[in-house]
Amino acid sequence: MTLQTPARLYAVTEVESPYGGRSYSLTPGVTVWGDFRPDAPNVENTAEETSVVQAADFICRSAEGMTRGGRLGLKGFDWRIVSLDEGAEGYVRVRLERSHA
Repeated sequence: MTLQTPARLYAVTEVESPYGGRSYSLTPGVTVWGDFRPDAPNVENTAEETSVVQAADFICRSAEGMTRGGRLGLKGFDWRIVSLDEGAEGYVRVRLERSHA
C-alpha cells in the first residue's frame, strides 16, 4: 500500500455563543500521509434543496490526534471524520464524509 496523499489534520473547537447558538473553529495541525479512496457521490433530494454527500476511506499508519468529528483537509475539501478502525496489519482506516449543495 502506498501512502502518497497528504492531508492536513484540524482540531475542531466548539464555542457556545451568548445567544445559545454554537460556532466552530478549525485549528490546523500536522500533515498526515495516507491512501485516499473516495466513494461515488450520493445525491440527496429534499423538497427544499438537492445536496451531494460523499464518503471516502483514508488509510494511514496512525490515528494519533484524530477524533470522531474532527476534520481532515484533503484534495481541496474539508472532510469530517466519521469513524476510526485500526486493522491488524498496522494501518488505520479513517472513514470520512463531506456534503455540499
